Amino acid sequence: MTFFVALVLTYTVTINAEEYDFKSTVIFPTQELCSQASDAIYPVIYHGFSRNSMAACIKTDQLSGTERPRVRPWTK
Repeated sequence: MTFFVALVLTYTVTINAEEYDFKSTVIFPTQELCSQASDAIYPVIYHGFSRNSMAACIKTDQLSGTERPRVRPWTK
């Protein structure tokens, strides 16, 4: 079974000496896709906006897929 995974991004942006906190959540159908997205976007946020940032893939309890049942030879 696979579960949906949430990519949670938090970062702080400073504009005119004022700090603004941002949080974004994006849902992915697998841990692998979430990790790939995190690896792609986090360096942009870290180097471009804020070293006060975080990215994490958090597994949900919602199913994104299951193995397909196979027909058993004795059930035909």
